Parts: sequence; C-alpha cells; structure tokens
Amino acid sequence: MILQIALGNFYSRGDERRLFQGLEEIIAIRSVRGVGRYLLIDIGISALDKEAMCELLALLWRYEIPLAPLRALAEKKKFDWLNDSQGYWHSAMFKNQA
Repeated sequence: MILQIALGNFYSRGDERRLFQGLEEIIAIRSVRGVGRYLLIDIGISALDKEAMCELLALLWRYEIPLAPLRALAEKKKFDWLNDSQGYWHSAMFKNQA
C-alpha cells in the first residue's frame, strides 16, 4: 500500500533527516520518498502490526503531518481500533469526513 502524505515544514536539515530515519525504522515501511511537498510511503500491510501502526501514528503526529491518508487502514479489521474516538489521532484522521 502506498500512501501519499503532504509534508509540513522542517526547522532544519537534521529535523527532516530524523523524520525519514524514524519512518525507516518502522519495520512495515518498505520505502519512503520525498516528492515535492509530499511523502510517498510504501507500507507492507502484512507486516504492519499494532505496535508499528502506533509508531507511525506517533511519528506523523509529532511532525504535524496529516493523518487522514491513514483512514483507509481503519477499514481493515486488524486496525478497527483506529476508529476509537478517544484516541489522540481520531479527530486528525477523520476530520472532513462526511
């Protein structure tokens, strides 16, 4: 599964490097590319477990990167916990949903 996610601003080259390092440390992420102002993240769904998903959410949240592209994962049974309205990610992931 390839997600295209809009990037925010970085405060230094090291700040940008740390985001990419963090993404590359998540075992389920096959590759990450920056294309213009977007990230293309290739995720191996079979390797994406709850722990890896939590790491991805936390990293994107920390960098104020939109979570809405992850909404598609909430439709999968193994990630139905993403639909918990009490989760810190919920409003960011599901805002603008009709």
